[in-house]
Amino acid sequence: MSILTSGVVGILGAVLIALPADAANLQFWRFDQQESRLTFTTDTQVRPKAQLIFNPTRLVIDLPETQVTSSNTRQRLQEGLQEVRVGQLDAQTARIVIELAPGYTLDPQQVQVRGETSRRWFVQLPELTRNNAAPRPRQSPSPTQTANQVQTADTPETSTDNTQIRSIVATADGFFIRVTGKAPEVRLSRSRPRRRDPERTITLELRDSSIAPGLTANSLPNNRYSIESWDISQSNSAVLITMTLGEDSPDWRTISTEISSSFRGIAVLPDGVAIRDIPDSAPRDNMPVPSDSVANRPSRDTSPEQVSPRPSRNTFPDELPRVNQRRIVVAIDPGHGGRDPGAVGIGGLQEKQVILPISQQVAAILREQGVEVVMTRNRDIELDLDPRVRVAERADADLFVSIHANAINLSRPDVNGLETYYYSNAGSRFARTVHDTVLRAMGMPDRRVRQARFYVIRRTSMPAILVEVGFVTGAEDIHNLRDPEWRSRMANAIARGILTHIQNEF
Repeated sequence: MSILTSGVVGILGAVLIALPADAANLQFWRFDQQESRLTFTTDTQVRPKAQLIFNPTRLVIDLPETQVTSSNTRQRLQEGLQEVRVGQLDAQTARIVIELAPGYTLDPQQVQVRGETSRRWFVQLPELTRNNAAPRPRQSPSPTQTANQVQTADTPETSTDNTQIRSIVATADGFFIRVTGKAPEVRLSRSRPRRRDPERTITLELRDSSIAPGLTANSLPNNRYSIESWDISQSNSAVLITMTLGEDSPDWRTISTEISSSFRGIAVLPDGVAIRDIPDSAPRDNMPVPSDSVANRPSRDTSPEQVSPRPSRNTFPDELPRVNQRRIVVAIDPGHGGRDPGAVGIGGLQEKQVILPISQQVAAILREQGVEVVMTRNRDIELDLDPRVRVAERADADLFVSIHANAINLSRPDVNGLETYYYSNAGSRFARTVHDTVLRAMGMPDRRVRQARFYVIRRTSMPAILVEVGFVTGAEDIHNLRDPEWRSRMANAIARGILTHIQNEF
């Protein structure tokens, strides 16, 4: 089973948490045969469930509590893959089917179901293999096998009864400890900080268990969701998993779950706090701590919209910084586009409708101030993530800025504000400068600077940030995002932040 980190859950691993009450809409999907990758987006959070079914061989991805609104329902394929089709399995479930050509199969353990965000997902297929035996003829489902009762692929791990801790990954809801074999008995204990040892820890004792050989310290999701580190040790017949909690960490709880006889584990979830409101921890030795001190951070009882007093607007002089001392190249990346609308908010406002004009104005302002700009797209076209990265790399850009609009469930119009994401050390400084500049100019709620593993900021070699300029689902932000004058002011603020960073760092 291949499982990735940072909001990533492996095949069958995304059904751990209760689904949102409001139905989602499947807005966009596309299969890139060259990359063997399916991309799909929804307007609210979803939890995909994937399984391999035979006769004929096909990978099925079910989206519970989801309606199909995409006009595209079928895509013909070749070279071992027959087609992809999308439809409504029942009134509550959307289904995406990737059907293999006769005589081909794949290893279900190598399928990766990856959440770039809670609304944008990727399904990465492994290399297909040709069956040695002739393919079985297509058969009609038996009376006991309906569309809701499909077979899942058997895996080599089903034969063992010994409990092994296979992996610990960060997901879109918290963490997931995957085990194989018997379901373990879990005992949870919490340490109390003392003067000599101020750290808070939570220890999970998994009895009659062992650590799988492939589980190493380098694969643990340290510094995610305010968990500074994970430690795993073997104590006689028990495995001890210790979470060291950061200063912003809430309490955590565990839920044991079993999806199939070969796939079970323990979900580790925040207690009483939304996962999106938990910041990542910075590594103590080499990751700079953001400039705002812990003392100035809000308590977990404070809503995001009350994080800090709103600064007054237009607190900058009219003149923008100029950059003439050397050639500086900035890559501007307007999110989504074309058939991919991005988030869809109140009144049907699409993210791509907001982001492209803001991005174009940012580029124009930077060019006026002597900065060379390359845009990943300058019109309403669909563009995958890797080509966006390649545009910046080919241009040998000094900085990368991806611009997006945020969204949450439509039942949460109270959530509004600015978020800025980074991945690297240099990106942290860049994000803080741009974020603070925009806050001062726009006077909007501060939803903080956060570390994340978004593809475009993780795979670019230059300092890179992703700016979420507001929520298309927010009652306050929606009015601003629809306002061309407000969007112009936002573009000016982002450009000013970029120019300020250039003056400080170059």
